[in-house]
Amino acid sequence: GFTSIDSREIDDDYHMFTSLNFPEGHPARDDYDTFMTTEGLIAPAHTSTMQNRVLKMFRPNLKQGEPIAVVIPGRVFRNEDLDVTHEHTFYQLEGVFVAENINVGNLIAVLQAFMNEYFGQVLKTKIQPFYFPFTEPSFEFAIERPKALKKGNAEADQWLELLGCGMIHPEVLKHADIDSNKYTGFAWGGGIERLVLMKNNIEDIRHFESGKLDFLRQFK
Repeated sequence: GFTSIDSREIDDDYHMFTSLNFPEGHPARDDYDTFMTTEGLIAPAHTSTMQNRVLKMFRPNLKQGEPIAVVIPGRVFRNEDLDVTHEHTFYQLEGVFVAENINVGNLIAVLQAFMNEYFGQVLKTKIQPFYFPFTEPSFEFAIERPKALKKGNAEADQWLELLGCGMIHPEVLKHADIDSNKYTGFAWGGGIERLVLMKNNIEDIRHFESGKLDFLRQFK
């Protein structure tokens, strides 16, 4: 029931930050945290840069009694310290759902259904409080690490955070001219490579951008 809309690989300040309720002076706006061109354009750090566009594009659905239900795949870029689970260039999947009477329970149910279907089994997952400017409340959605990605024996080492999610902030709906008193919604965004890591017991996310033929030929 979700429509797929491709993200973009270059964008502007409004869609990357302002429409997503990032305050002025937020660290993510700094050029040492986000890749920017000399003209002030931005290499998107998340597919959330498309939220304002899809909310406006599918806003007529709400008046017809239909939800806004969109997934947005795309390549994103971050000034990251690289390790086995972090990469500066990767693919992300955004999800946006807006209708009347939508709550956190709907968000959890959708994510659980997707993960169980993708991995073909009932998974141990957990949601913990977090902060994003564009959702309130906000959460991290984590999944139990496979053996190939185990880090240690402590409880915190047993989990891998897969995506961020939450209820869409009223200010984000306001930027799209959607009445937040009548409509609510949820959004999530997570790395596609991390899902592939988990499903195939791949030990290092950096393999995807390495150009190593031995790695790529495993999936022919």
